[in-house]
Amino acid sequence: MVRPREEALSSPGPRTALAAGLDLLVVAAFTLIGRRTHDEPFDPAGWWETAWPFLAGLLIGWAVVAMTSRAWPTRLWHGLPVWISTVFAGMAFRDTSGQGTALPFVVVATLFLGVTLLGWRAVLWLLDRRRPQARRAPDAGRGRVHEPVEHTPVGDPLGLDELGGPGGTARGRGVVPPQDRDRVARELGLDQRQGSRRDDEPT
Repeated sequence: MVRPREEALSSPGPRTALAAGLDLLVVAAFTLIGRRTHDEPFDPAGWWETAWPFLAGLLIGWAVVAMTSRAWPTRLWHGLPVWISTVFAGMAFRDTSGQGTALPFVVVATLFLGVTLLGWRAVLWLLDRRRPQARRAPDAGRGRVHEPVEHTPVGDPLGLDELGGPGGTARGRGVVPPQDRDRVARELGLDQRQGSRRDDEPT
């Protein structure tokens, strides 16, 4: 299950690109600093010889996270398998290729890669926690789409605004005052008891 702010394997986005770029930058910086510390010349071939074992370990870590969580390794807890794979798989590849794996180098690599690979993910995690998350609607996730309802204005079909509202003084409309009801009923030929025109009245 892909959690919020994770990007599924089928739809990588900006967070995945950012994660890939930062992880590659971490490994590149680590190998450059290592070569600089040992006074090794800076040249693309020499850098690649030092970097490829750790890049391969990084790739394996990404694959492990992708297969287990079905998401790209952009979150803080994804950094742990990425870090372990980068260090130990990288050291294994270095050993098989005849490069050194002295204990001090292993310790330095473990600390540096742990701080950096987990560090930028921790910073992103803190930033995510400070961002307010949009509240889900009660029916969110149930396949219902709620669109705003537009009500058609009906205006004033009875013309009450022009007449000042229903009342005994409204001409032609409104409520007949009680004292005039008998007179109005006689003039209209209405039977008060039946509430309709009498049958003997001419139409």
